[in-house]
Order: sequence, then C-alpha cells, then structure tokens
Amino acid sequence: MNALFLTLLAAGLLCPAAARAYYEDDGFSETAVSTEAAHAADEDEDQQTVIQEADEDLAAFVTDYIRKDVQLKGSFFLEEKATKKLLKLALVSVSQKPENGEAGVKKVAAVFKDAAGKTYPAVFFLQNGPWGGLDIFKIELKSAAAPAKPEKPAAKKKD
Repeated sequence: MNALFLTLLAAGLLCPAAARAYYEDDGFSETAVSTEAAHAADEDEDQQTVIQEADEDLAAFVTDYIRKDVQLKGSFFLEEKATKKLLKLALVSVSQKPENGEAGVKKVAAVFKDAAGKTYPAVFFLQNGPWGGLDIFKIELKSAAAPAKPEKPAAKKKD
C-alpha cells in the first residue's frame, strides 16, 4: 500500500503537466484573479444597496416586527438611555412616510405610549439584510413627550 502511494506521489510530482490537464478537464482552471478585482469586490460589499421597497411596505414591515415582538414578550420593551429604565410600551402609530438616511438606510418613525399615557417617539433604522430581505439594525428611542393635558380656559377679567 505504501509503495503504491509513493509511486502515485512521485508520478504527480514528476508529471505536473498531466495533473494540470486532469484538473482542467474537470472544469477547474488555474487562472489567477488579480488583487485589484478582489479589492473592488470588497468595496462593493461594504456599500449598502438602496432599499427598493414601497413606503407602505416599510411601514408594514415595522408594524409586523412590533406585533410579533409583542406576541413573544407580551409588550414592546425599549430602554430609555437617560435613566437606563426599561419601558413597557404599546404601539400608537407608525409613520407611513419613511425618511432617507445615509448609505441607503431608511428611517421609519413610530409612536408608543406607556401605561401612564406618556408618549415615546422611536425611529427604526432599516437596511437590506444579508439574505436579501429587510433588516432592522437599530431602534432609537427619542425623548419622551409629556401626556396631553386639556387646556384650562383663561380666567375672565372683571372690568
């Protein structure tokens, strides 16, 4: 067995042309790829492609994401960075008009409220996912707005 192996090894080393012909017959080639082409491919991968979804589809994607998260956890949770407090939120609305961001990123705004009625605007950052779909890669909670209070009528002055 060892003698057969050594004979085959010697034949492969002594006959590289035969080995190359066999290699090319199987559809493989030894063509070298220039390093410039490899670097150009890396640069193309770094740049995100533009999201080509309709505005309504982006809003529906974010709404669906929130609803699925609520089904899994019972509520939508976001951390308020200023206080490091975890907020238990309910969805109020999702903007139907996303904004354009840098490098093909789309921003979809949403409004949430907590149990006390305090509203919290949030922004969902979307990009094309590695599998060809959409990906929410960041959620930013904006500063909380005070709950709406009814205005008190101005006191009448006596003349």
